[in-house]
Amino acid sequence: MFPQKFAVAGGTGNLGPTIVEALIDANFEVIILSRSSFHNVDPRAKLQVVDYAFLESLTAALTGQDAVVNVLPSKIIPVEIHFQLIEAAHKAGVKRFLPSEYGCDTSHPPTAKLPIYCDDKVAVVKRLKEISEQESTFTFTPIVTGLFFDWGIEKNFIVNLVGPLSPIYNGGDTLFSTSTLSGIGRAVVGVREHSKETNNRHVYIASTTLTQNQLIEWAEKSDQLQREFVHTADLEEQAYKALKQTPPDAETSMLNLIRCAIFDPRYRSAFSKVDNELLGVPVLPKSEIVEILQQYV
Repeated sequence: MFPQKFAVAGGTGNLGPTIVEALIDANFEVIILSRSSFHNVDPRAKLQVVDYAFLESLTAALTGQDAVVNVLPSKIIPVEIHFQLIEAAHKAGVKRFLPSEYGCDTSHPPTAKLPIYCDDKVAVVKRLKEISEQESTFTFTPIVTGLFFDWGIEKNFIVNLVGPLSPIYNGGDTLFSTSTLSGIGRAVVGVREHSKETNNRHVYIASTTLTQNQLIEWAEKSDQLQREFVHTADLEEQAYKALKQTPPDAETSMLNLIRCAIFDPRYRSAFSKVDNELLGVPVLPKSEIVEILQQYV
């Protein structure tokens, strides 16, 4: 039996290389779609230069592929490019499409209404549903992961363990779900291994679900960090004001709303049910979480 073939769009960014590595380690053939040939990629993968603006270029690159994994970042890459990739995959006969979802739960109605998601991720999934209803051989699976855990710790986005000051949202005791990059890579493999069970639905993973205060305690920083207490309701208000400015302050609005989606339970920041067992994604014990924290303290 020939190995199944994956095309990964955005395979050279923060998350893409981990997904590429996981797929190749699971004996899938991988091509990486890129606008440039000047990227260092896993030598076991093939780098395919494409022009995302041209449907014909994308369709030719995707012909013969079994699945497409889109890791192109939303908002940074125009939504039209995401739609173009979907159309090319459909036209090329791709069987499974994984959109660039990886993050907060945009299937939750309050989250879906946030400006950072409604015109991009939500619109993309809507389009995938439309095509899959018309063409049963074209299927899709959005993977909801929460914030990238190891990346978020390294970038001081979850909590600033380096200090001296760290924002603490809503008192620091709000549970939120988060996944490691390697866990997300494993989930992508798991989706293909369990194609029937993941057909045309969101799947949820979490390497851990915890709070900011737990992270500070486990990093043994409780007596060393100064805490700046922030209410996500204030962040949300500031975000909408930023959008109304002339010109709009899109960056402030986006970052504030992402923090709201992560740390505000109104946006289902902690997943009540996950597909870790189905997809083979391990839940991290405290000892492994501490090891990750220690890398960046």
